[in-house]
Amino acid sequence: MVQDRRQDPDWRDDWDDNAREKDEAVDPLSRADAVKLLGERALRPSRMTPGKVVVAQVVVTLLSAVAWAVFAQDRAAAGWSAFFGGMACFVPSGFFALRLYVSRKQPSVGGLVAGEAIKIFGTVALLVLVIVLYRELRWVPLLVTFLLALKTYWVALAVR
Repeated sequence: MVQDRRQDPDWRDDWDDNAREKDEAVDPLSRADAVKLLGERALRPSRMTPGKVVVAQVVVTLLSAVAWAVFAQDRAAAGWSAFFGGMACFVPSGFFALRLYVSRKQPSVGGLVAGEAIKIFGTVALLVLVIVLYRELRWVPLLVTFLLALKTYWVALAVR
């Protein structure tokens, strides 16, 4: 028989204890405190825009597709598979960047969430279309180029 732990006098519920404590007010950092903590460079706005990220994804996709077309055994199929893999990444990202640009006057968290959801479903839909429609699909070029284009975001974050 399972015994209810709450009846044990030594049992504590950390969640309830924290809920009873009074919340402390958190003061926002001043500019001087933020510079001291993060450095001057961290407070400058990034030069990398969503549009530039999409352009970088297109460039990475094209370079990868050309490399697969030149160096793979089955050149045409590998090149097209690589291109379609990158396209499944940069087309939804392009729509998301366009959506951000159009709604720049009235940005909202709900708009960002909706845009990200559309981007995810668009990526899945494009990948399914490629898998279903392209009979000469080569998985390795598709996935490698998709991941390269996807990781372009990380490079963009590093570029300030």
